[in-house]
Amino acid sequence: MRAITLIVPALALLAACATTPRQQCEAVQRNQLATVEAEIRETELTLQRGYRLVPARSKIGPHYCLSPGGRPRPCFGNEDPDEPVFDRRAINRVAETAKLTALREERARLSGELAQCAVRYPA
Repeated sequence: MRAITLIVPALALLAACATTPRQQCEAVQRNQLATVEAEIRETELTLQRGYRLVPARSKIGPHYCLSPGGRPRPCFGNEDPDEPVFDRRAINRVAETAKLTALREERARLSGELAQCAVRYPA
């Protein structure tokens, strides 16, 4: 009897983890699409700002911290020892624009593959 009480919840858990072929097909594209969209947002923000924020090698001296809204603000690393600090680095606008174009093309490709999952495995 005790074995049954252990097996039934285990089987229920396995059933809950089962995914359809469509979900399996879409999972890869959704994960990659989320990564590409995050990179697009970061690249657009970098182009808008005109510089890139890179982690500071040292917390000593003036740096940039991120405000709660995500905007960079001047700070000193000794204000909050757990807060990450950044330095500004110049960007190559041509390279960043080319990167953004490639990311947008990749997003379109992944969106097409995601649509193909729906065609291949209708609900």
